[in-house]
Amino acid sequence: MIRRVYSNMEEGLSICLVGALCIVVTLQVFCRLVIRQPLAWSEELATILFVWTTMIGSSLPEAGRALRVELLHRRLPDGLRRLARMLVALLVIVFSLILLIQGAKMAMLNVRVVTPAMEISRAIPFAAVPVGGLLMTLRASRCLCGPSGVRR
Repeated sequence: MIRRVYSNMEEGLSICLVGALCIVVTLQVFCRLVIRQPLAWSEELATILFVWTTMIGSSLPEAGRALRVELLHRRLPDGLRRLARMLVALLVIVFSLILLIQGAKMAMLNVRVVTPAMEISRAIPFAAVPVGGLLMTLRASRCLCGPSGVRR
């Protein structure tokens, strides 16, 4: 139950972010081409939404699914296949923790810096990196701690 809510939360948030991105870009195109009055803040907001969409969406694939070569993976014996899954999940966790830690440092360094058009803290777009790192860490950890040790 909790897993499904967690997965749906990530997917739902990704859908909302992509929807907001589409609305902002469409509004910008309309204002620029029809009204002939471009919005000063739309490009900046679109960039921030894109960064958040990318980082939240990066946690959606099951850890290792995007990293393995399926042809080689299928030819491995069961024992080596499980070991390969665990190794990939561990590598994803290490990478994700680096994103989490370094992204948090970057966000903290940019708390007082403001964006030029919207005048909001640059920590907001930078915060997407540690959030994405955390979500990827949680998802990869589930692959290691599943019922049989590793998901198939």
